[in-house]
Amino acid sequence: MVQVRSRDHSYLQEFESFQSGEDDGTASWLKSLRREAFRDFEALGFPTLRDEDWKYTNVAPIARQNFSLASGLGGHSQTNPGFPGLIFSDGRCLDAEETGKTLPDSVEVSALASVLRDQPELVKRHLGERSVPYSNGFAALNAAFLHDGGVVRAPAGVKVETPILLSFHAGDRAGPSMTHPHNLIILEPGARASVVEQYDGGQGANLTNAVTEIVIGEGARLDYCKVQTEGAEAYHVGTTNVVLGRNSEFSAFTLDLGARIGRNDLSVTLDGDGAFCEMNGLYIASGSSHIDNHTSVDHLGSFTPSRQLYKGVLAGNARAVFNGKIIARRGTHQVDAHQTNNNLLLSDKAMVDTKPQLEIFADDLKCSHGATVGQLDEEAIFYLASRGIGPGEARRILTSGFAKAVVGKVTDLRVRDYLTALIDEKLISCANAGAFEEAR
Repeated sequence: MVQVRSRDHSYLQEFESFQSGEDDGTASWLKSLRREAFRDFEALGFPTLRDEDWKYTNVAPIARQNFSLASGLGGHSQTNPGFPGLIFSDGRCLDAEETGKTLPDSVEVSALASVLRDQPELVKRHLGERSVPYSNGFAALNAAFLHDGGVVRAPAGVKVETPILLSFHAGDRAGPSMTHPHNLIILEPGARASVVEQYDGGQGANLTNAVTEIVIGEGARLDYCKVQTEGAEAYHVGTTNVVLGRNSEFSAFTLDLGARIGRNDLSVTLDGDGAFCEMNGLYIASGSSHIDNHTSVDHLGSFTPSRQLYKGVLAGNARAVFNGKIIARRGTHQVDAHQTNNNLLLSDKAMVDTKPQLEIFADDLKCSHGATVGQLDEEAIFYLASRGIGPGEARRILTSGFAKAVVGKVTDLRVRDYLTALIDEKLISCANAGAFEEAR
């Protein structure tokens, strides 16, 4: 890790200003957590290419910037799918009234800042629990500036029929700014819910450094979707940690369509026997965008199936990274884990580094992994051309089919339609930039 010295960067000054600006009534444990996290950040610094988990993603452009903490309100998201939930602008809750009446009264959807102010003990035992010890400097920096985000709690046995939205919009600013959203999603035993976490905006060199902690109780199920459509010069680093109880289920979909550098770390721990997780993702990168997805599924319990399918479409000078890890712990039985990463390159300059991994410490299991990197089938293009479809449109149709196949795994039709519209918009943008004309 690269040491980040306060005399060279503004982080210490920003942190001291942030701490001093907080209400005197801030709980002592929270102030202590922030101080310790900032010390950890100074010790860890930002990851470099010498770190195994970051060897293909150079965050030097982030480390070189002097980001100031965003303090304004940059407006509403332009891609709000209309689900009830919370809207955040520049890292702070803009409209807490969006929760609406379509959610059961017993379901809690609150801004973290208000919970920390009024009922801090409700979240004390969860905050930071899944991020400490910090895996890297970004997670530590998020905890140091812990202030706002979404809190979703579904009580035992409650089934939430409507997707819940946590929408984060980055405003356009004259200088580099940063936000550190921290979300907490708790499903008590037998509960069921769907949460969409959305990040957009940020046309300048802004940094969104988000952490989401998810706890799924026994027999509960969470359908989770994360969408990132930030600007071409923005930076996005996301850390999501999930713990599943006995016989619980977690279904995730990650969609990356923006940012100059986008990084997602999704770590799932199957902590109870019979737990199940399915993780799917799609990234479409164009221009000079760099998208990195790191996944980890840790099978601590027996009889725990897991499935991973990530697809990528890369055009122009874009680059993508996929690193997926499956861990089967000693003493577990009947672990059934499968992982696949498929990539489609639309130009000769696009690149992808894919590294599926298995760490096996048990015998009674069934595991597989695989990866493909290729281009469009020329015979399929010829077939469409023989029916009067031009080469560029034929490539767009085939690319759309490749991308949308994985979206079909999203069970909620409302969320699926929302994702499909975003994908269509991105593919049209790629078409306008000539991505399908230069494909070979």
